[in-house]
Amino acid sequence: MKIFTAEIALLACLVLGARKGSSSLLTEDCGTTKHPSRVRRVVGGEDADRFANPWMVLVLGQENKICGGSLITRLFVLTSATCVTSSPKQVVLGEYDRNCTTADCMSSRQVIDISQRFSHDEFDMQSVGKYDIGLIRLARKVLISDYIRPICLSVDLRVGRGARSFTATGWGRTHSSDTSNILQKVTLRKLNRRSCTGMFWMKLDASQLCVGGLNKDTCFGDSGGPLTVKSRTDGSGHGKRKSRTFLVGMASFGSHSCSGVGVYTNVEHYMDWIVNTIHESNMNSSQASHVRKSTAVDFDFTTN
Repeated sequence: MKIFTAEIALLACLVLGARKGSSSLLTEDCGTTKHPSRVRRVVGGEDADRFANPWMVLVLGQENKICGGSLITRLFVLTSATCVTSSPKQVVLGEYDRNCTTADCMSSRQVIDISQRFSHDEFDMQSVGKYDIGLIRLARKVLISDYIRPICLSVDLRVGRGARSFTATGWGRTHSSDTSNILQKVTLRKLNRRSCTGMFWMKLDASQLCVGGLNKDTCFGDSGGPLTVKSRTDGSGHGKRKSRTFLVGMASFGSHSCSGVGVYTNVEHYMDWIVNTIHESNMNSSQASHVRKSTAVDFDFTTN
């Protein structure tokens, strides 16, 4: 029970805080980096800065397939339902250059097994782009470092609502290769939903974002990867506000040619689902842990 008590209490406070109208962050120590990231302009992208995306997660799927994800707490990764339903087994945190085998690269990585996978109940592979959101529960908590840190999620404020420019990151397909070894970063802008309606012959709703750029796009292998903005929204209500990076969307789908227009899941639309799913998972794990301990005690007693 003690393992998850703090997290359960925090989630309960967040839900109550959101109802009272106060500002709350899912994880307080989030969205900051070792060095301020330089603004750069993974199709059409450039190499990301080494320390600029410590929340970036590489999700390892079947047959060497990859997708992206974002660390949102020390125990949970947010990604697409499309990624979750492919039954990934492990995640890599602190990754940057997938080919790097130096002592620095090896020591900064954490490869962790996946204990549970959750996709939205209404997600359907046949209904492209709808409810494309999932959570991964890790087998153990990550160790926070300069290379690994959660990204911010605002429980009650919609940080991305007024944003016009976003940053996307991933190891997906580029102009020159099927996947990139080095993490790529690209700046994209919000487009009118009619742009995606005309291209994909589907009507987007408030749970989706139409995002793109001239010769810039996310592509195959980037599904579930973060779409972020910077904000000085603090959440604590105390002290000087600092610039933090917030997760507002994630790559869902686009054209086969990755031609510059794509549909992204509006993460902020699903905050209730995220908080409730984490809360229920922690409660279930806590109860299971309590049962295991009780069983062990009973076993020891009967064998004496």
